[in-house]
Amino acid sequence: MSVLTPMSMKYSCNVIWSAEDNAYIATCPEFPGVSAFGDTVEVAVAELQNVLEATIETYQQEGWPLPEPRCLTPHSGKLLVRMPRSLHHELALRAEEEGVSLNTLIVALLSEALARRQSASQR
Repeated sequence: MSVLTPMSMKYSCNVIWSAEDNAYIATCPEFPGVSAFGDTVEVAVAELQNVLEATIETYQQEGWPLPEPRCLTPHSGKLLVRMPRSLHHELALRAEEEGVSLNTLIVALLSEALARRQSASQR
């Protein structure tokens, strides 16, 4: 396992399983195209740290600006959504039929859709 340096630790890391490669793939969203593989999550992340260090060094040598690290953004939970009147009407009718608020119905429908999408992407 490599030693993690402060600069590369500031950047985010996503790890997914690749059945095609039979390995975990670690990527860094701030550096598109930068990735590393490993038999375990830990190995993939350690390899990504090595690749990031080399990438950062290259950026610095070339005088290229480093991307800003992604930061966690707190969300209020409030969202204003514009939609066609006909959709608003249909949603309001369904909420009334189910005896829930329009807000509750929309949150439930969005949650279901997100769960289906996540399930489909994991196949």
